[in-house]
Amino acid sequence: MASEAADRLPAVVHAAATGRWRVRFAVAAAAVVGLLAGAAGSAWADDNRVYADPPAGAVLSKAPTGVTLAFAHDVQPELSHVAVFDRDGSEIGDGTYSQPASDRVHLPVTIDQDGDYTVAYHVTFPDGTSTTDAYRFSVGTGVPPVALDAATRQASTDAVARHAHQIDGLSATLLVLDGLVLCAVLGLLWLRPRDGRPMSFRPRDSGPTPDGGDPDRP
Repeated sequence: MASEAADRLPAVVHAAATGRWRVRFAVAAAAVVGLLAGAAGSAWADDNRVYADPPAGAVLSKAPTGVTLAFAHDVQPELSHVAVFDRDGSEIGDGTYSQPASDRVHLPVTIDQDGDYTVAYHVTFPDGTSTTDAYRFSVGTGVPPVALDAATRQASTDAVARHAHQIDGLSATLLVLDGLVLCAVLGLLWLRPRDGRPMSFRPRDSGPTPDGGDPDRP
């Protein structure tokens, strides 16, 4: 029995080594995929808005000519979007929003009716994180705006998030390159030496054939 156990020992060691290699492979693959996902997508950060004009809940007697938002970090304008909606859900932005400073955005608006107005924004920062939110202000009513219900808030933020997440040609190219890098890394991991021997695509020598011949000879 001791002889049989000794004979099985190499197979047990090989199985354990193979199992450890598979675990390392899975961990490395998961790490690479996580990095790729982090680069391709944007994580949702906490709201970094530090200033708004008009501010949330403002009661205005005169209609503003624009909405300005400032954030705690610089803003990537090509990946961000701001919109202002009237009570019917129609956008009232008067042109494309601008970036008067690296950490703020401005959207000109034309408001010719009294009522509540909703500001929605989705802003992306240089580190890939982003923030999205919505708030209201009122014009000419003399009372605070009606609080945003969940459905209206969701619809408003969804509208700006869809607009901001349109993939441009450069982003698509970077995604393809990231995928190629992932494939290369996984390929190198797959071809790395196992059990101290380099990988080979040749079938493993299984020992002499039953008749005592060489298995590598025809």
